[in-house]
Amino acid sequence: MKRIKSFCLVVFLLLVSNEGTSAAEKKGEYPLPGDVKGGWRVFIQKRCGECHAIWGEGGKGGPDLGILPKAYLSQAQLTALMWNHSPEMWGRMAAKKIPFEKITTKEMADLFAFLYFIRYMDEPGDLQKGKALVEKVCGKCHTPGRSDLSRWAMYTNPILWAQMMWNHSGQMEREMKAKGIPHFEFEENEMVDLIAYIRSLGQGREKVYLSPGDPKSGERLFTRKGCIQCHAPRSEYDLSGKRDFPKTLAQLAGMMWNHSEEMRKGMERRGIVFPTLTPQEMADLVAYLFSTRYFDEPGNPEHGRAVFTRMQCHLCHVKGAKTGDLSRLKGQMSSIFMAEAMWNHGPEMLERMRKQKMAWQKMDGKEMLDLMEYINLGMLP
Repeated sequence: MKRIKSFCLVVFLLLVSNEGTSAAEKKGEYPLPGDVKGGWRVFIQKRCGECHAIWGEGGKGGPDLGILPKAYLSQAQLTALMWNHSPEMWGRMAAKKIPFEKITTKEMADLFAFLYFIRYMDEPGDLQKGKALVEKVCGKCHTPGRSDLSRWAMYTNPILWAQMMWNHSGQMEREMKAKGIPHFEFEENEMVDLIAYIRSLGQGREKVYLSPGDPKSGERLFTRKGCIQCHAPRSEYDLSGKRDFPKTLAQLAGMMWNHSEEMRKGMERRGIVFPTLTPQEMADLVAYLFSTRYFDEPGNPEHGRAVFTRMQCHLCHVKGAKTGDLSRLKGQMSSIFMAEAMWNHGPEMLERMRKQKMAWQKMDGKEMLDLMEYINLGMLP
């Protein structure tokens, strides 16, 4: 437990140390509704780490929560996953003699922020793969004494890499063309591996850190820097709806490099001046882009009614009942509120369902959204 605690705390401090309290932190304008440090405390205090590892550190009973999902998980999808696996979690807790503890709405919001944060960061890269990549591609221009990559080792945060590669992409492309080097594109975790290797070259050097970005500032920058002219909502290049949107910061840096030449040409055709970005501006833009992947779309109440019936919720949750009257929650339902309610009352629900020989019904994120919308409108029978 000490290993996972120290490991994840170091990861978190990489983002927040050395910069003091950011304006975003003072205003509470993070990409997530909860507090990451508070979520870390909940993770430890509720003993989640005894079953769940993070990047291989911690318990082995449940899934590793630091491993990147195949696709982004919204709040509703996280809630649905918690619901689907709750009976198994409670069973493991009983087997390990971990006492069941209730969670407040604030604690659940913080826990959600923490769980999302560890995916927003990057998995540890492979040093040897990164070294091979440098020798194969980067070493043609970046040699010791000339554009030595080891000087980049001080930059711990992939956001800084994205910012530097964006600002210098034009110069790098010109030099590559002059040398007859074709445009290279990063695949999968190659950027993560590259960063991991170059970081290893800076042992003992002072590190440069960066605080989390402010998504509201990022949204304003998205317009002011001209990004919205090509990446408008519901357009062909709408980044918020892009299924293959990068899952980590390093992958985002790689994507920006991969498309930098194409973007530059597209901006020239539109008469848009290629914008340079400061580290904090890049952090704010990244915070905005990642926040659009996290928040939920509206649900369909009619579909929610069907989910309510399929899952046999109506057998216990009846309007006017002394307990279980969900109509009292009209307008209050959210993913975090639902997760909190399900966790706190889940063991009691499970026991009641077992007595009535009812199976624990599972649902996906879309069904969870629809169900919450149905409850929010007070349409219960």
